[in-house]
Amino acid sequence: MSFSVADIRQQFPLLAQQIHDQPLVYLDNAATTQKPASVIQAISNYYSANNANVHRGAHHLSERATVQFEAARQSVRQFINAASDKEIIWTRGTTESLNLIAQCLTGQLQKNDEILLTELEHHANIVPWQMLAQRTGAVIRVVPVLPNGDLDQQAFGHLLNHQTRIVSLTHVSNALGTVNPLAAMVRQAKAAGATVVVDGAQAVAHMKVDVQRLGCDFYVFSGHKMYGPTGTGVLYGRQALLEALPPWQGGGEMIRSVSFEHTEYNDLPFKFEAGTPNIAGAVGLMATIDWLNSLDRRAVAGHEQALLQHAIKCCDQVKGFTRIGTPTANAAILSFQLTSHHQQDVGLILDQHGIAVRTGHHCAMPLMSKLGLPGTIRASFAAYNTTEDVERFAEVLHQLTASGFFPVAETVSSDKAFTDNPFGKDIDSDTILSRLEPLTSWNDRYREIMLLGKQLPHMTSEAKVSEHLVKGCESSAWLDYQKDNDGRYWFSADADARVIRGLIALLLAAVNGKTAEDILLFDIEGYLKRLQLMKHLSPSRGNGLLAIIARIREIATA
Repeated sequence: MSFSVADIRQQFPLLAQQIHDQPLVYLDNAATTQKPASVIQAISNYYSANNANVHRGAHHLSERATVQFEAARQSVRQFINAASDKEIIWTRGTTESLNLIAQCLTGQLQKNDEILLTELEHHANIVPWQMLAQRTGAVIRVVPVLPNGDLDQQAFGHLLNHQTRIVSLTHVSNALGTVNPLAAMVRQAKAAGATVVVDGAQAVAHMKVDVQRLGCDFYVFSGHKMYGPTGTGVLYGRQALLEALPPWQGGGEMIRSVSFEHTEYNDLPFKFEAGTPNIAGAVGLMATIDWLNSLDRRAVAGHEQALLQHAIKCCDQVKGFTRIGTPTANAAILSFQLTSHHQQDVGLILDQHGIAVRTGHHCAMPLMSKLGLPGTIRASFAAYNTTEDVERFAEVLHQLTASGFFPVAETVSSDKAFTDNPFGKDIDSDTILSRLEPLTSWNDRYREIMLLGKQLPHMTSEAKVSEHLVKGCESSAWLDYQKDNDGRYWFSADADARVIRGLIALLLAAVNGKTAEDILLFDIEGYLKRLQLMKHLSPSRGNGLLAIIARIREIATA
């Protein structure tokens, strides 16, 4: 086997794209990885040459599809060294796998039984267990995280007791990159008599996984985070456990026989696979495993670690760079903040340079709460990333902080925010349209939005109370209003992200100084469409903007 980043990159069609006229630097691999041409081709070949339903068809195409589908299952079994193909259950991803396990374990828990989770968990490894606890009266215990991002192993040992029925923990943290000492933790949990579930979504693409050596009862992961198709997932479970569990969905394939009086369920693994499966996805996942197996996995892991260390070294020179988490064992994930800029602003600015990262709470809100953070900026690395990617990323961060982009406006009193608010007096929606519509470049339009946001007076800390907080924004946003004697509304709003402030400024220009009737008649969506804003906003920002619009309309309707 050999390893060449240049050769690997040539196998990924999407990496040749340009974003905003800039070469793409894709550093959002913890969210999803790009797909090699061999995987894309395998899916295309299935649909063009072998498309048929599996298992019960009597014709040749069905036989061919079934052979491929079950070969994919065998490929997964070998990839993670499960003992039997019967231990490999197809799902839509890690989230569905965890929900399946939590649902099927319902009958095994009683009131005051304990479920042990950790502060590092993704929401998908929290919410299903909360739902299970609500159904059964079980109690959730949580292993705390240390300041460096490691789990507190001493606390883990103390929390294990004779009432611990389930331990569910991540192999690798998606938010901090912490690699847990899984084998040792599994041994401790099994010694306490617990069933052990492992979220391996962030692990399988970056390290070899041997479920028999780990000794866990369940191990789950997604195809799309390991260079495979979206909508594919794997649930590994020890055969004896799976046979003892009830099915979680009813329908075709998971049955042996059905009458109106009684149903006899199918054998493993089909008992847990109701309905037509994602056959093309399974075929694509087999091609993914073939592709991964063609690489020198140790060399790839070393390359990813070198990228991480180079990124840390480069970013340490960036003014205000603060790394979040320094775990003892760290996957190729760099989580950080810039003291001078909100995470959403950094993400958008990087995007303007063709650099894709993830910002926000990373579906790990309890962890962010523990760290006292609204979220972080996350750069995550994969086999196809290069040192040049890292250096471009760090250079843009350096330019951002060195240039002093977007200085914070002075805070003004709440009264002044209303009486001196320029939006709706000297600046209205027609003025905004005349300024932004002629701008054909999104970069130019973005700069104009940021300038508008700079003119928006800040609300005082006293005004930023919970009753003014607008839910639905990934950043924090507040909205207050006054109504004058003529029945006109004057809104005051603020946000901790500068881009959201700019968007708020656009809204206030359209609604301030108007009556309730005028506000409700004004076509805000058409206004934003004319400004060509919605297609450039991420769903989180777009939804946040819509939440503010909804709140303004709610006020006008009252």
